[in-house]
Amino acid sequence: MRDVASPRQIVALNFAAMTQHGIILLLVGPMIPNIMASFGIGESLAGLLLAMGSLGFVSGPLIAGAIIDRVGVRAALAVGFGVEIVILGVYGLSPLFAIAVAAHFVLLFGSSFIETSANVMPTLAALRRPAHAVMSLVHTFFSIGAFVGPFLIGLYLQATGEWRPVMFFALIPTGVLLTWTLTTRFPARAATARGASVKQASTHRRPLANLGAVIGKRYVVLGALTLMLYVGAEVGLSSWVVYYLQRQLGMSAVASASGLSILWIFIMIGRLANSVLGNRMSSLALVTGSGIAGAAGVAGFLLARDALAAYALLAWIGLCLSGVFPNVMGELNRRDPALTGTVTAVMAMGAAIGAGSSQWLLGFLAEHVSLPVAFAAPALFQLLVVVVYRAAVRAAARTEVGM
Repeated sequence: MRDVASPRQIVALNFAAMTQHGIILLLVGPMIPNIMASFGIGESLAGLLLAMGSLGFVSGPLIAGAIIDRVGVRAALAVGFGVEIVILGVYGLSPLFAIAVAAHFVLLFGSSFIETSANVMPTLAALRRPAHAVMSLVHTFFSIGAFVGPFLIGLYLQATGEWRPVMFFALIPTGVLLTWTLTTRFPARAATARGASVKQASTHRRPLANLGAVIGKRYVVLGALTLMLYVGAEVGLSSWVVYYLQRQLGMSAVASASGLSILWIFIMIGRLANSVLGNRMSSLALVTGSGIAGAAGVAGFLLARDALAAYALLAWIGLCLSGVFPNVMGELNRRDPALTGTVTAVMAMGAAIGAGSSQWLLGFLAEHVSLPVAFAAPALFQLLVVVVYRAAVRAAARTEVGM
């Protein structure tokens, strides 16, 4: 059909959605000190706020995956952007901490639809490069948003000290993307484009009928566990590094937010590099090297005593963190075209569980033990990523042999 969007248009929307997703997912991190002061809360309640957001994030992917497999990616994207638009306004106006917690839950619930949809969108077009290399390029744009967002927020907070207007600023790109999504006609899902048997497999009457089949695949469960550990390290660091730099090194709001931006700009650079290296190296080799080197980087960061050393180590950590998520997702979510949405959703749920549990864990350890002890947890998570992903790849290989 002539009115169906071209692959280039879909790719452009995919990149834009990932950029906006990076902004939204990292929106609250730089504002944690201001939110704590605004509501008069401590580290544990701040960790609860972040954890409730992750609980919202883990609540959405299965619903998003079912919508994708039954209706299409555009419907899931539109729901996600619509929820974000409503809740950003509520969040910015919240007079009570309890309302802010509820708004954070729903905001990340909507964001999970964007996460799931954006990770499925690369499967809508035929891949000419290894899937994990393509996914690394897509996630480069997530990193762009995660870099630009915290930096601009830090500048605004330094100038005004007000966190609430940031929520209203975020409405602008979200509204633009909702309009773009609603006016774009998506091509048929990759699953339905590969034959009648695939079509039949993805048209169950019950919305979550595919879940049992997906959970029964060992490589999917291990892939979800890998992403749980990885995102636990990534989001745990991202959510608390601004606070760490302010408390441990005495940095200003701009300087500490710049540390977070450095982390994410090097994640962006690393993902771009992974999109090239992925043409020559397996996802397993890339994830193994990233996990070991990243753990060493976090250990070094704990020994940093000045801004220059901290920035350099955050850059190294960013490079090491960069390739894990896209390599794992790109390698595993394409293996069953009929269930791409549900497989992606289960793996995204694993990621969300890691984000929520690590944010709470780091907040708890920071308040009851020490910040350095809290920041040792991401190093352990990265080492475990290597072990679990190797098991996932072996399980996936055995599944293919058995087919």
